[in-house]
Amino acid sequence: MKIVPACFLMFIHLSTVAQVMKPGQWRGDIHYQNAKIPLTFEIGYPNGDTPEFTFINGAERVVVDNAVIRGDSLSIPFHPFDVVINAKFTAMSISGAYVKNYRDSSDPFTATYGKPRMQKKDPRPSPPLGNRLAITFSPESSDMSKGVGLFEKNGNVVTGTVMTKVSDYRYFEGILDGDSLRLSSFDGAHGFAFLGKKTEAGWEGRMIYGNQYEEPWVAVSDPKAALPDPFEMVKLEPGKHKPYYDLLGAGQGKNAIDPSRYEGKVLIIQLFGTWCPNSYDQTKYLVKWRKENPGDEVAILASSFEANYSQEYGLKRLADYRKVNDIPYDLVLGGRLSKMAAAMPFPFMKKIEAFPTLVIVDKQGYARYVHSYFNGPATGFYYEEFDKRFNEIIMSLVAE
Repeated sequence: MKIVPACFLMFIHLSTVAQVMKPGQWRGDIHYQNAKIPLTFEIGYPNGDTPEFTFINGAERVVVDNAVIRGDSLSIPFHPFDVVINAKFTAMSISGAYVKNYRDSSDPFTATYGKPRMQKKDPRPSPPLGNRLAITFSPESSDMSKGVGLFEKNGNVVTGTVMTKVSDYRYFEGILDGDSLRLSSFDGAHGFAFLGKKTEAGWEGRMIYGNQYEEPWVAVSDPKAALPDPFEMVKLEPGKHKPYYDLLGAGQGKNAIDPSRYEGKVLIIQLFGTWCPNSYDQTKYLVKWRKENPGDEVAILASSFEANYSQEYGLKRLADYRKVNDIPYDLVLGGRLSKMAAAMPFPFMKKIEAFPTLVIVDKQGYARYVHSYFNGPATGFYYEEFDKRFNEIIMSLVAE
C-alpha cells in the first residue's frame, strides 16, 4: 500500500477550500428568455477572505459586503430587497440563479472574470444621440405612455436614465455600436435593458423589463422634452379631504395607526413598497431629511404595499427594511401591492400613479399636496428640484 504523506493531503485540502474568485472586474448576465441583461461588478478582498462585490451602473457604485460562501457555493443578498443570487463559483466564473423571493421568480445568472459590460462590434461611426430624447412607449397601443431619456456620451460609452410617470429607471450604462444603442441597468431588484436602433425619424427599439416582458418604444431628440410636474398632477382643495387612517394601515389591522399622534403637525405620508428601488431612493432621502430636521412640527408615516403578500411576510419585510435603512419614523403595512388599494385611504384619488407617492397633510389634518412619482438621484437636476420644492412646501405648511 502506497503511503501518501499527511502534508500532501493537507495541501490538497487547503487548495480546495482556498478557491477564491479572482479580484477585479467581472461581467454578469441575467438570462431572460427574450434577452440577456449584462451588468458589471468588481470583486475585492479588503477584509481578508470574504469577497466584497461592487456593482457598477454608470456613476453609481453599490457595495455588497455580506455575501455568504460555503465551499464553492455563493449567496449574494441585495438588501433592502428580498432578492439574492445563489450560485456555484470557480476562480474565473459564477453560475446560478437570480432569485426574487418577493415575486417567487428565478432566472439563470452567469458571470465571467475580465469581460466588459458590452463590446463594440460595428466599425461604422455612430449617429448623434442627443442629450435628451422624447420617448413614446407602446406607440401603437392604448397603453401608450411618455418618457424622457437623459443621456451623456463619452466616446461610444453612454450613461444616463429614463424618466417616466412611474418614476425613473435609475442608472443606465452601455454603448453606441454603429447605429445601435444598447443600455442596461441593474438596481438589485431589477435588471433592465433599453435597446434601440437609429431610423430616419429618430430612434426605435424595445425596453426589456423582465422575463418575456418587454415594450416597444420610439424616440426623437428634443431638448424641451418634459413630463408633468409630479407635484401638480393631483389638484387638491385646502380643507376638504382627510386621510382614512384605518385604511392606510389596513395590512396590520384597523387600529394600526393612532391619528392623534399627528394632530397639530405637518404629516408626510409615503406610499411605497420594500420591493421598489425608487421607493428605496425616496426612503433614503426621507431618512436623511428626518435626521437633519428632527423637530416635532413634522412627522413622517410610511405605508407599504407588498408583492407576494401575507401579513406575516409584510411585517417581516418592514422589520428588515427599518433595520437596513435605520428608519427613525413610523412604518405600517398598507396591504397587498395595488395602486388602487394604495389610493383607498384618500377619497380624492382612484389610484396612485406610481410607487412611491407622497401625500402631504397640513396641521389641520387635511391633504394639501400629492407628489405622484419620484425623480431620484439618477435624474440629477430633477432630483435637486424635488429637494428644493419639497422643503419649500414643508416650511410653508409649518409656518401656517
